[in-house]
Amino acid sequence: MSSYYLRFVGADTLPKSLSKREVEECFGLSIEDIQELRPPRFRGTARLGAAVQLVMLRATGRHPDAFSGLPSVLLRYLTSALGMHATDIASVTSLYKDKDTRYEHQLWARERVGFAVVDDTTKPLLADALGELSASAVSVDDLIQQSEHWLFDRRIVLPGDRTLRDMARMAFAEQENAAIAAVRTCAPPKQVQAALSHAFSKRSGPGGHTVLEWLRTPPGKHGQITLSEVTKKIECLKSLQVHKWKLSAIPLNRLRAYSQEVINRPPSATKFLSEDQRDLRIVSFLHVVGADSKLSHRAD
Repeated sequence: MSSYYLRFVGADTLPKSLSKREVEECFGLSIEDIQELRPPRFRGTARLGAAVQLVMLRATGRHPDAFSGLPSVLLRYLTSALGMHATDIASVTSLYKDKDTRYEHQLWARERVGFAVVDDTTKPLLADALGELSASAVSVDDLIQQSEHWLFDRRIVLPGDRTLRDMARMAFAEQENAAIAAVRTCAPPKQVQAALSHAFSKRSGPGGHTVLEWLRTPPGKHGQITLSEVTKKIECLKSLQVHKWKLSAIPLNRLRAYSQEVINRPPSATKFLSEDQRDLRIVSFLHVVGADSKLSHRAD
């Protein structure tokens, strides 16, 4: 399925700026849907509520938030498709006179689109999937997004954000612990400590920048000065034995994510992380810089 049609997966509210095209292509009602939504089964504003339940679940994988506002363009489209009078009702709750009817319509929508709910059978499968997906995720938010699509592809209603986030945090932490263990195994402690000491030391010359700040500086345009700078960085990293650290147990995108954290935060902030967090990020950073510098050197 095109990524355009998956753009709302995981959303529990919709933007007020939802366009007519987005409504028609992502929240449209088929002729069969409209037939199913006819009276006497569905009446009054609850009929519109059932339509909202259906199109929201089909597009997002979630039941709509009961209290959040509904975009006016979506309401206009649905009322027109159902042959109903236009309405300015603001939320799903206000479309129903009682909760029981709303819950009945949720069940109907799930049956209509063929979705199941996370239960004692599917929850362990989700936990296993999070464990696998966390190997390639670069952050908890990235892992949550991947898991939302995993659930959607398997036609399982997405659980609440808190439930999914807690499970994602646990899986991500397990992967990070495995990465820390890989660093402890593959990078000798003495070499790591020497690399840390050197990275946070001041470089000679004007500016008073640290070696870490120098290594974070991206290469300039191709030329003799850039070539000389890249060569110096390679020599620096070789002197720290970085090229001997075999970190293949850590997925490359995770190494790059840890490296990017070092680039994005001040050296002092990295320096005062916990020992495990600091070593993991600095080792990843030096490893990535070494690999990128070699590629840059070859290009020149």
